[in-house]
Amino acid sequence: MKPLLVIALALAVGYASYEYVYPPFADAMKFTKHLPKKAEPKEVAVIPAPQPIKKAPKIVMDAPAPRPEMKPEEPKTEMAKAPEAPAVDPNAFVPPVFPSVDDVTKNWAVVPKGYFSTPKQVTVKQDLELKMQMGKATAATTFKAGTKIFVMGQEGANLLVGASAGSPMRGLVAMDATDFKEVFTAAYEQVKVVQTENARKAHEYRLAAAERAQNAPASSGGGGSTSNDKPTKAADGTYPLLIASMKAGEVTEIKPDNIKSWSDVAQEKIDGTDYWTVNVKYETSTMFGKFETEAQARVKNGRVEKWVYTGSGEIVP
Repeated sequence: MKPLLVIALALAVGYASYEYVYPPFADAMKFTKHLPKKAEPKEVAVIPAPQPIKKAPKIVMDAPAPRPEMKPEEPKTEMAKAPEAPAVDPNAFVPPVFPSVDDVTKNWAVVPKGYFSTPKQVTVKQDLELKMQMGKATAATTFKAGTKIFVMGQEGANLLVGASAGSPMRGLVAMDATDFKEVFTAAYEQVKVVQTENARKAHEYRLAAAERAQNAPASSGGGGSTSNDKPTKAADGTYPLLIASMKAGEVTEIKPDNIKSWSDVAQEKIDGTDYWTVNVKYETSTMFGKFETEAQARVKNGRVEKWVYTGSGEIVP
């Protein structure tokens, strides 16, 4: 216990000395008591509470859609309106349609035999040495380019030729070694012109015949075989009177089996004479093949008086 008492006594003496003895001694010795510095009042700045920052709306740019590839725009072409078909004149002439030269000759493989009914003159395009033959006799003949020779026939791609139209010596020459194709074509074109003109005249004749028929006097009818009776038409469309004329040889170019059509009977006054007329369309053979032709039978007093081409008015053989 003594130590505790000693400690307590020391603490008491120390406290009493500090409180009562030290102040006068400190004043005498001019000691200042250490005082804590007064804390200077600090000016407190009141910072307003921060306002929430309004963020600008974020603009989201959509990625641009890919543009289609620009192609130059083709100009729009308006469909032209089909022109209205002109009114068809029932009395208009329609030209005949002819086959081409290649069709007529089967590409020059088969020239119509009728073309060689008379020798045709052609020109040699190059120097040629031909082997000419008459029976068993043969002879070599030279033809210079530009020489005229005569064609009597065809053998395949070759022509049967002679030095003159009446020469008995014959030889073969290639068709292309001559101007045969040009000669044939020119002649065919001329025939087409003639046939077209004949068809046009026949058309005009039919129009005139129709008008004449309207103005013809009415048939008296009755009478015997010598009366001017109207030809009768059979059930098959033919006329027995006209067929009898053909079979009697009054006309040779027209045959019953090559007639394509028969017209109705008309009554006409031609060159001052009253006729019953019937037109027939038929095929006739020419040097260029078959062509359609029209002829007219003129009947008077119960018989065919004549057959004429409606295009030219010439007598049909």
